[in-house]
Amino acid sequence: MNAARTDDAPDVRHIPWAYSLEDAPRLPLTGDRHPLRRELARWLGWANVLTLLLAAIAFGTWLWWSHRQPPPRPVARQVKIVRYTDLGVPPSIARPTVPQINVAEAVAKVAAPPPTIAVPEPVADEKAVVQTIATQTEMVEALPPMDLSDLGGSGDGVGDSLVIDVDIDTSPGPTDFVAVDVEPVRVSIDAPVYPPVALSAGVEGTVLVQVLVGKDGRVKDVIFVDGPEALKQAADDCARTSVWRPALIDQKPVEVWVLMPVTFKLRS
Repeated sequence: MNAARTDDAPDVRHIPWAYSLEDAPRLPLTGDRHPLRRELARWLGWANVLTLLLAAIAFGTWLWWSHRQPPPRPVARQVKIVRYTDLGVPPSIARPTVPQINVAEAVAKVAAPPPTIAVPEPVADEKAVVQTIATQTEMVEALPPMDLSDLGGSGDGVGDSLVIDVDIDTSPGPTDFVAVDVEPVRVSIDAPVYPPVALSAGVEGTVLVQVLVGKDGRVKDVIFVDGPEALKQAADDCARTSVWRPALIDQKPVEVWVLMPVTFKLRS
């Protein structure tokens, strides 16, 4: 059993320099009146003041360090005012043309030797020869006469003739243009024969051909232009049966090419 504490005995739980119990109305103390809570508020206030003081010192140090060197001075720019009359003509925006090189002249200059300068050499008067060029009249008189006997004839003047046989094809080409006074007119034509293969396949259409109408109105040649391939030969055979009134130039018949369609159509 613990002995009762007398008024003169010191309290071992009380630290005089840490907190005071002079204002304590009663013991034990609780709530906001406790000495420890008072000490907490006092030390917390000093800690806040010290923190703000250190922050102010740090900010002042940074500000002094950043402004220790003066900022670089701006470089003065020189502005020169020029009038538009002093600018002159602006350069052309067109691309410069590349000079053309004459390859033939370049090769000739490289391959051909340089021309030499002729130096006349003096000769004696008896060696100098003056050449005279004969005129056409003098040449005719100097040449012997020529007759048909020189060409292989009999020389009696009867039946001697010079015959030149030249085979000239007067028919125009398919692309040649022939200007005529009267266009050719078709007089008659046989009906086209439908090919069995095209008939069974149901092929129909128009075949375009070019026909060469001769001077007698008959067809001399046929050229296929366009159309179904299965009907090509039938259109050629049909075009060759046509008879025409030939084209005329100065009331004379001439040969011309005519574009003619041959139509094949199945009956429903």
